[in-house]
Amino acid sequence: MPTQDDLHGDLHRPSEGEISPYPPLDPRRAAAVRERLGLTHGQVAWAVSAFQGHPLHPGTLAAWEQGTLVPTGHQIKALAAALWCAPGDLLGAPATLLQCRTLLGLTVEQAATGVGMTRDRYAEAERRNRWRGSGRQTQALFEVLRPPPACYVGACGRTGQLRVLLREAVTGWWPNYVRPVAKIVPVEPAEVHRALERLHLEYQRIDNHGRTGTAAEAVEREALAFLDRIDEQLWQQLRPRGA
Repeated sequence: MPTQDDLHGDLHRPSEGEISPYPPLDPRRAAAVRERLGLTHGQVAWAVSAFQGHPLHPGTLAAWEQGTLVPTGHQIKALAAALWCAPGDLLGAPATLLQCRTLLGLTVEQAATGVGMTRDRYAEAERRNRWRGSGRQTQALFEVLRPPPACYVGACGRTGQLRVLLREAVTGWWPNYVRPVAKIVPVEPAEVHRALERLHLEYQRIDNHGRTGTAAEAVEREALAFLDRIDEQLWQQLRPRGA
């Protein structure tokens, strides 16, 4: 088995303020691809070692699949090559403009041209992950980079505002919040309507009626945890079937 130093040598530690070019590895997807090919950790680690030019311990690969260690961007590319798949097949959803572009294999120049911006202005938006494009540029952004709703809302700096609306929706009269949420989240209002209704019902099932003592405290913690992750709950509801 690898030592702690061996494992830590494969751990990517981004510097403060650094935006990773790749979304995080999805441990379940990575393990599923390997298992579908019928390969062992040792076989895949050997192939990754060959692609990246230095050894990778099988225990490190196992730790990636368990989510206890995080591969670097270079290691993700090597792992994808070893598993005969695209990097995106092993990763979660992109959370930044940079990650969207990286997964599509576009250069900064190509992305800037596609959305109708100068290179410098687009590069600054990507570096800060702050989108301030016009209506036409925003439409082009969805055509070129295809950002998931969570990524777009985050790049527009409206995640906090969305969380407030979602918390009010699930704890109150949710139909009043369909239109305000739809103005922030780039999906059809009918989809927002269905998602808010389901979230409201899920929250209402966390019922504290008649409970006291430890049981009441446990339910209260569950309700608070639900509200703390309310935006994540929305993205789960809006995720396409089978994704």
